[in-house]
Amino acid sequence: MYHPKLFHTKSSVFEGFERGVGCSGERGESMTTSGGAGSGPVVWKGRPSVGPYVALYGALAAVVTVVLLALEFILSGYHGLSLLDRSVTLAGITFPYALEVATVALVLLWYLAKLVGLALLRARNSYELRSDGLQVNRGIARLENTFVSPMAFSDARLIRTIGMRLVGRSLIIVDTNDNRHFELRMVKDGMKVQAMIRDSLGHPTVRLDPRSNVAPASP
Repeated sequence: MYHPKLFHTKSSVFEGFERGVGCSGERGESMTTSGGAGSGPVVWKGRPSVGPYVALYGALAAVVTVVLLALEFILSGYHGLSLLDRSVTLAGITFPYALEVATVALVLLWYLAKLVGLALLRARNSYELRSDGLQVNRGIARLENTFVSPMAFSDARLIRTIGMRLVGRSLIIVDTNDNRHFELRMVKDGMKVQAMIRDSLGHPTVRLDPRSNVAPASP
């Protein structure tokens, strides 16, 4: 027999469920939202940790410079055999050690380009893990932030290449149920952060809308 009060109770419960966890009202699929923000306490937050990469690229630039300069000096005067000129004359002006100076300048330009790229990467990306979701912010002038709720969370994968292991950094890829993927790049203590993400988002909680007046059904 149709009971209107019981039917009203069921509708209110589902309405509160949909509003509380951010689900699609028609198909009940979990979703990620753009521009949203969590209200729970902050568990972890950070940006790409680029410090070790600055030192690594600096050491690599120094090694490459020394090797190239040594090779150029050897080829330009080894046992009287001169395969490279030590000076270049342009418009009557002689430039000593022109090749060596050009080599150092090119390596410095490469290193500066890497530094600018790392600075932009750190400025464009920030991550904030809360007890009720993960917020991923990207962009500088055009900011895009995405909030991954526990209902949308699928898994957090950890990737550590040989280079990442050398500098103690990791790449964490957060997968969602709607087949979207969010990268947390150059994360320090990657295994610890991965565990916190799984612990915070792997156990979704259902929050009923306080505006839904759910009354117990009478027998």
